[in-house]
Amino acid sequence: QRILFLFLYFSASLASAQVFPEFGGERTGISIAAALKIGVGARSAGMGETFVAIADDASALYWNPAGITQFKTNQALFGYTRWLSGLTHQSAQGVYHLDETNSLGVSMSILEIGSIPVTTEFQPRGTGETFRMQDVNVGLTYARQFTEQFSAGVTLHYVHEVLGKSTVGGVLFDAGTYYRTGLGTSRFAVAVSNFGGKMTPSGSVPTVGALPDFNGGTQSSFQSFDPPINFRIGFAMEPINEETYHLTTSLQLNHPNDNAENYCFGAEYWTKFLGSFPAEVSARGGWKINAGEENLSFGAGAFLPIAEPLGLLIDYSYSNFTTLGGVHRLSAGLRF
Repeated sequence: QRILFLFLYFSASLASAQVFPEFGGERTGISIAAALKIGVGARSAGMGETFVAIADDASALYWNPAGITQFKTNQALFGYTRWLSGLTHQSAQGVYHLDETNSLGVSMSILEIGSIPVTTEFQPRGTGETFRMQDVNVGLTYARQFTEQFSAGVTLHYVHEVLGKSTVGGVLFDAGTYYRTGLGTSRFAVAVSNFGGKMTPSGSVPTVGALPDFNGGTQSSFQSFDPPINFRIGFAMEPINEETYHLTTSLQLNHPNDNAENYCFGAEYWTKFLGSFPAEVSARGGWKINAGEENLSFGAGAFLPIAEPLGLLIDYSYSNFTTLGGVHRLSAGLRF
């Protein structure tokens, strides 16, 4: 009861924006490879992306690499997101446990859109040419459970971005820790994503000259930019934790290098059916504060056992953007 009271008090304080000041808005738009900021997994999205201290499925490879030690079955997870402006985001993650304490993971995500017509000031309806945009991110993760309470993990990943005739790529790191406090089911986690050096685009792009002749040219030197580094702190617990049902609550502070701090709250209710078909179903909800366009999210999921330990995971989520519309996500996976 004391832990639940502290959780509710802290949540109310964050909601009124009295705990942490809202600094950092002047940093907006200073990073490159923005596709890395799109979250992976319909389950986490349905909880307002408050997942760094939960991280107990294969999508932990994105949120907190230490989390892959928090489940004992091997997993494969696939996701599809209909992102804003016609973009599609696809992802795949796999986790394999070497033994009781060591785990490996591989991940990949692709953000892309179909061919885009080239337009200019003098040919606004198109020049007849097209260009493409694609971001690919592949990673390898190692995590170890050092004690029953503490785990840590690290991810090495490579990102490659193509925009027309220009490209950019770089090697980045993620790192995370996961700590069970020993007070009920409460746990605390810290993770940093996309840590690395500046990245510089390469290639050449056409330009238009100045008045009066408008002679065309090319641009082949570009400014260097930082990757979208994000530092996350999260706390999660189960105020209700029975054999056939439980409620998970989570809160999280996000500190990106290219925007203001934002705060997220999420909850997930699971119930398990006993008998000849012991399936599990869940409902989720989340809320973001000071996250620009994003605010409300919700979702649902199901686990369908096939033959121990084999089972099928299906999740759906909807995330609301105040003026840009909504984002639908679908995930499916296997436990084995």
